Amino acid sequence: MRVKVLIAAGGTGGHITPGVAIANALKEAGHSVLFVGTNTGMEVDLVPKAGYDIRYIHARGLRGGLSLKNVKAVSELFKGIADVKKIIKEEKIDLVVGTGGYVTAPAMIAAIRCKVPSFIHESNALPGKTTTWLSGKVNAVALGFQDAIQRLPKAKHAVFTGNPTKFKVQLSREEAKKKLGIQKPLVLVFGGSQGAKKINDTMIEFINTSNIKDYQVIYATGPAHYDEIMAKINPECENVKNQNVKIEKYIYNMDEVMPASDIAVCRSGALTVTELGIAGVPAILIPFPYAAENHQYYNAKTIADYGGGVIIEEKDLTRENLENTIVSILNNKEKYDKMKSSALRTENVGAISRIMSEINKLHTA
Repeated sequence: MRVKVLIAAGGTGGHITPGVAIANALKEAGHSVLFVGTNTGMEVDLVPKAGYDIRYIHARGLRGGLSLKNVKAVSELFKGIADVKKIIKEEKIDLVVGTGGYVTAPAMIAAIRCKVPSFIHESNALPGKTTTWLSGKVNAVALGFQDAIQRLPKAKHAVFTGNPTKFKVQLSREEAKKKLGIQKPLVLVFGGSQGAKKINDTMIEFINTSNIKDYQVIYATGPAHYDEIMAKINPECENVKNQNVKIEKYIYNMDEVMPASDIAVCRSGALTVTELGIAGVPAILIPFPYAAENHQYYNAKTIADYGGGVIIEEKDLTRENLENTIVSILNNKEKYDKMKSSALRTENVGAISRIMSEINKLHTA
């Protein structure tokens, strides 16, 4: 049976990317998809580029404490509920899906009031405020991390599905290294699509002053920071001259570079952590401390607690600390082999199929 699905996804790529992945699966199954979001988030660009129509609604995030901004946010919430109710009725929507964040709140409340099935996918190990608040009201919550289930005790129906991603491992580590011309242990360093200032500042010192000879580094700065960083890298330093460090704006072939990597040094966004698990790459995780409710720290813990990586909090990140951590992992074969074994998380594969299974239960009920 063909259904019309409304997807609420907005703000950051961490909310929009799962929304688009779900939309693609729904479209492939023959269903119709429409997005809602705000006209101020990344959805303005990302959703149309993915080939979907989007309608803009009122929505704004709530911050802690009583403030004028929060009064305005509550006002925007009520307007947003009215916006979505109108869309549900005009478009004859059969199911509403949200991917967390403040755009999800008006969409889920509107769905509940219109008696339309409602479904949230929460990508982080620490569910956001919106997901936590709505978990006992919506029909189902799908979770990107197993650990998140215990954090939603009032949920009507919470199930682990994993996070949807297009990332696939098609090469063994040896095949990937050969294709990239890597002949030593490889350390992959990246800060997300936009880069990460603290990681970048540390890497400038790391490249200029560390003695990198027993391993190679591929380091992605983020496109916006590349020129600034290259201006601060000493072209005469040994690490640059011996080509043990390769500096890129962005890694477009992550499906080759990540499988070739022996260690990743990175943030711990939900999608990054998911893809590390699929590739089985041990990680040194540096959570972004200003993420909502510090959720990146809890994502990182899902790797560290199982022994697949270590956490260096941003306040503790120095050139010396990073170098010592890398060397201590690479130079201890027994420790490394245990980390590598623990890093592989096979349950992360096939998330979109499990999500679709849960969605199908709702629209066929």
